[in-house]
Amino acid sequence: MYQQKTQSLSGLLGFIVSGLVLTACGGGGGATGSGSGSTTEPPVQQKTFQRQVPLAGDSFTYQHQVKDDKGSSWTYYSTEVYWNSYRNATGSSSILNDKLPKTGYFFAGTNTSATFSYASYYDANGAELLFSPRSASALPCSFAQPYQTAQSPYAVGQNWDVNTVLGCNSGSAVSTYKTVRDIGSVAAVEDVTVAAGKFTALKEVATLKEVTNRTTPSESFAETSKDLSRTCWRDTVSGQYVKCVATGFDADFQSGIPGGSKNLSMSSELIGRLSISNAGVKVLPRFAGRWNLMIGTDTRTNFIEIDHNGVVSKLFELSAGGLTTDFTTRLLNASVSNEGDLSFTLSTPAPNGINGTFTGKLDTLVSGSGTLKLSNGYTGTWKMTRL
Repeated sequence: MYQQKTQSLSGLLGFIVSGLVLTACGGGGGATGSGSGSTTEPPVQQKTFQRQVPLAGDSFTYQHQVKDDKGSSWTYYSTEVYWNSYRNATGSSSILNDKLPKTGYFFAGTNTSATFSYASYYDANGAELLFSPRSASALPCSFAQPYQTAQSPYAVGQNWDVNTVLGCNSGSAVSTYKTVRDIGSVAAVEDVTVAAGKFTALKEVATLKEVTNRTTPSESFAETSKDLSRTCWRDTVSGQYVKCVATGFDADFQSGIPGGSKNLSMSSELIGRLSISNAGVKVLPRFAGRWNLMIGTDTRTNFIEIDHNGVVSKLFELSAGGLTTDFTTRLLNASVSNEGDLSFTLSTPAPNGINGTFTGKLDTLVSGSGTLKLSNGYTGTWKMTRL
């Protein structure tokens, strides 16, 4: 079930790709023909948009909404963060030479508790080479050929026809293979206004078809998983998709109604963006998802989940100073501010339960630190990192 949710959620991620930046190209001037006195105008040169590699630390936050034709709806949030490339890598990492990594963090805001990370790598033209919907630290999936849609330099009228296979291996003899057919074109340049601002964008129109073939030690089967029509708008300055809408059939998606429809309408919108210098549009959903919490030098894994409103909504197996959380533990005044300031109080009436306060700051979108003070006199430090 979780794998099915992951597959359906990761389908939405195809709407969000790496950054491109506008560059202007010169247009043609008039010319006068000789002898006849007639004037011939040369063809107007097409304006192009050149891809620029995003800087490590640049991030983009999206809201995704899904509706089926039975009245059910779902809302998700994702934040994508670019990070350092594997420059001059050797050994097993050499395959990632001169590739741009991007990690995404997905959080389900309604109707499901799914929270997970994914990672992708792109080449200099923006083609996706590797993708993992399961872990930001491993890349078990790769495309048989680069997933290249519009190619840099970009221009109105450019088109693509991607026909490739995504092969995945979990390391436990369970493999998934997905055949993807993506056909589309750059149709126009339009002004688009979304929550993160007003953008001049390239309008891209496409159809997406996927056939998933799963092979396990005990069985092998195939099913038609997606047949979607989609329109996306790509910002000509930052290069990210700022808005996408899609309609169609998705066999992987788990409807809230048993046996419910898989005919869906989906939309994605850029709601926040930050540069490496921390300038841009800040939104609380950029912190949403599951974090790993380490207390002092304790290497045990503790989990904290932050929702899209900045509320610390869940704690998992937290222990410190000889005290632990259990099912009676309550979170009081648990929140993260838009600047990343985090504070919450733990109250556990059970014997040997944690009672105390945590304060600190999420100083980046992937890390934070602070202090804790417990009622039994224990004080210490904590660190948090994205899962």
